[in-house]
Amino acid sequence: MSEKCAFHDLNGATVQEKFAALGIEPGARIDILELQRLSNCYTVRSIIYFEEEMARKGDLEGDEKAYAGVPESDRPFVSVEAFLKFAREYDPYAFDIRLKDLPIMIEIVMVGEIEGTPYLTGLMPFLDELQDFEEPDVLG
Repeated sequence: MSEKCAFHDLNGATVQEKFAALGIEPGARIDILELQRLSNCYTVRSIIYFEEEMARKGDLEGDEKAYAGVPESDRPFVSVEAFLKFAREYDPYAFDIRLKDLPIMIEIVMVGEIEGTPYLTGLMPFLDELQDFEEPDVLG
């Protein structure tokens, strides 16, 4: 059973202060699995961008409108949940093993709120930063 927490009960008067109470603020690096846990627990949207310039522009609402007709898997940004689901389907055994040995650290770019729903955006590390994220040795 998943833990449910109330975002509005966090310390802080603003969305930014409430996220900061969780250790989430621009510049922080958070394990992608922790972002998934916090998203599920506090019912916040966690979005990761693959393009730095787009992420730093900071217009999630505009980006979602611009890509409304594009499947999520083809966008330059995706929810943490969708990214992990896709990665696990693509590599059901080795992906989780690699995440334990080499966590994917997402740089938090922005936190905010759209229509009453808190969200955070983060930047996926570039491939050159993930060079050690290789196939694990599997014992036969």
